[in-house]
Amino acid sequence: MARSSPLWPSVPGALLHYAVAVLAVAAAVVAGLLLDRFLQAAPFVSLFLCAILLAAWLGGAGPGLLAAGLSILAFHYYFIPPAESFAVQGALRTALFALTALFVVWVCVAQRRTADSLQRARDDLRATVREVQVTIDTIPAIVARHRRDGSPDFVNETWRTYTGLSVDSLRGQRWAVAVHPDDLPRVEAAWRTHLASGQPFQMEQRVRRSDGEYRWFFIRRVPLRDESGEVISWYAAAHDIEDQKRAERALRRSETYLAEAQRLSQTGSFGWKIATGEIFWSKEIYRIMGFDETVKPTIDLLLQRVHPDDRKLVRMQLDRAARGEQGYDYEYRLLLPDGAVKHIHVRAHRQMHESGEEDLVGALMDVTDTRKAQEALQVAQAALAHVTRVTTLGEMSASIAHEVNQPLAAIVTNGEASLRWLSGQAPDIEEALAAIGQIVKDAHRAGEVIRRIRDFSKKADPAMVRLDINEVVEEALTLVRHESLRHGVAIQLELQAGLPPVRGDRIQLQQVIINLVINGMQAMATLGDRERGLIMRTQRGQSDQVLVAVEDAGVGIEPENADRLFSAFYTTKPEGLGMGLSICRSIIEAHGGHVWASPNPGDGMTFQFTIPAYGQGG
Repeated sequence: MARSSPLWPSVPGALLHYAVAVLAVAAAVVAGLLLDRFLQAAPFVSLFLCAILLAAWLGGAGPGLLAAGLSILAFHYYFIPPAESFAVQGALRTALFALTALFVVWVCVAQRRTADSLQRARDDLRATVREVQVTIDTIPAIVARHRRDGSPDFVNETWRTYTGLSVDSLRGQRWAVAVHPDDLPRVEAAWRTHLASGQPFQMEQRVRRSDGEYRWFFIRRVPLRDESGEVISWYAAAHDIEDQKRAERALRRSETYLAEAQRLSQTGSFGWKIATGEIFWSKEIYRIMGFDETVKPTIDLLLQRVHPDDRKLVRMQLDRAARGEQGYDYEYRLLLPDGAVKHIHVRAHRQMHESGEEDLVGALMDVTDTRKAQEALQVAQAALAHVTRVTTLGEMSASIAHEVNQPLAAIVTNGEASLRWLSGQAPDIEEALAAIGQIVKDAHRAGEVIRRIRDFSKKADPAMVRLDINEVVEEALTLVRHESLRHGVAIQLELQAGLPPVRGDRIQLQQVIINLVINGMQAMATLGDRERGLIMRTQRGQSDQVLVAVEDAGVGIEPENADRLFSAFYTTKPEGLGMGLSICRSIIEAHGGHVWASPNPGDGMTFQFTIPAYGQGG
C-alpha cells in the first residue's frame, strides 16, 4: 500500500505520476526521433534528462526512477548505434547516461525533499504562530509589547476586550491610554527611570475597563535585548488584583476594628503553639503587659510580669495546657515595674487544625477597673447593708426593748427577793443563793441579747468563715422572737441535722434571714381568717449546697411581679423603700449562692436561698 506523503503520494495520484513519467519519456523519444530525422542532430540526452526531471519533480523517486529506466532503454535502443537494437557496442555510453540519469533523479528527489521539508517547516511555523497568538489572546491576563521607547506596539485580545479599545487607538500613545489619571504620573516616572536603566520593573496601577470602572492590576515589564545587550522591546503582563485589593482592604479594616475594639475593651488575644513553644500576642496584650512590640513573647517573659503571689496559680494553668486539658478561665495579677498592679482575666481553649497541630487560643482581659468598681460596690453595699440592719433594729426597737427588759426585770425581782431573804432575823441563805444564781443567769441572758444586737448593728468588713447554718438561723430568730409574738406569728423550725458547714459571713446571713422572716410576718399582718404560721427550713441542696427556706401563709403577690421582687426600689409595701430584698440578693450572690421566691400551692410565698458548702464556694 502506497504511503500518503509528498514522496509517496496516494494511489490515484501515484498512477497519474507514473503515467506522466511514461508519457514524458515517450515525448522525449518522439521529439528526439523527429529532430534526428529532420535536423540530423538531436539533443537526446537533454530531452531524456528533461523527462526524468519532470517525472521526478512531479512524482518523486518512483516515477523518476521509472522515467530514468525507460529513458536508458530508449536511449540505448534508438540512439546508440546500431539503432533499434540492444547491441553491446554502445554499453559504455549507455552506462554513462544511466549514471547521469540516476544522479538527476537523486538531485531532483533531494531538492523535492528539501522543498517539502521547508514547506512543512513553514506550515508548522504558521501553525505555531497561530497557536501562540491564540494562547496569548486566550490567557486570562493582559499581555502587551512595547517599543524601545516604551510606546505600545501590540496588545492581546484580553486587553482589547477589557478596555474596549482597538489596536488603532494605541497609535501615538505611550502610557496614558486606559491608565487612571491619579496613577499616570507614577507610571510615567517608573517608565522614564527604567527606560534609562533597561532594568525590569513591576508596579500596581489602575486600568479602566470598557464600562468605565477602574480596577487594580499588578503589571510586570521585562526588556528584550539583542546580541549586543541593547533593549529592542519591552514585554508586559498584567493580572487583575482588584478582588485581592478589596480583600486586603477588608482585612485591614477588620484588623483596625479588632485592634480598636481590643483597645476599648482592654482585651487582647493570644495564641500558643504548645508543640513548638511559639507564642503570639496582639498589640493590646503588649500594652497590658507593658512590653515593647519588638520583644518576642515567651513563657518566661510572661512570668516576669505575674505577681509573685500568683505565679504558682499561673504555672499550674500552664501545666494544665501542657497536659492537654481543654478549658481555661482564671484570674491573676500583674506587677508592673512601676509597682502598679493589674487584675487579669484569662479565657482560652484548645483548637485542633486539619494538619493535626494544636493551638491554645484565648483572650486576656484587663479587669483592673472592674475589680476596683466591684470593691467600691462591695463597700457601698456593705454600708447600705449596715444602714439596713440599723434600720431593721429601729423597726424592732419594741422587740429589742422587750428582750432586754425581760431579764432586767427578772434581775430586779430576784435582787429584791435576795435582799429580803438576807435581811430577815433568820436569813435564808439557800433561797438567797438561788435568787442570786437566777440573777446571774438573767444577766448573761441580757448580755447575750446586747451582744447579738451589737454584732448585728456594727459596721465591719465581711468575714467569710466556716459556719453551721442551723446555728446562724437559731441566733437570728432570737432577735425576732418578740416580733413574732407581737404579730401573732407562730414560727416552726424544720432544721435538718447533719448539714455540711457553709462558708459565709455570720452577720450578713443573719441579716438575710431576719429580713425574709420579717417580710413573711408583714405579709400575714392583715390575716384574720386563718392561722398566721411561718416555717423556717434548712436542708441539703443540689451540687453540695445548703438550702434555707422561709415559708409564710400571707397574701402572696401577683405572678407577673415575682421576677421583680429582688429588684432595687421595687416594693409591695406602701412605706417600703424596696431595698431589703435587693440587698439580700447581693449578699447571697456575693456568697456564691442564689435567691428566689415562688408561690405556695396554697396560700403565701416561699423565699429560698442556697449557699455553697464550705470548700465549694471559693
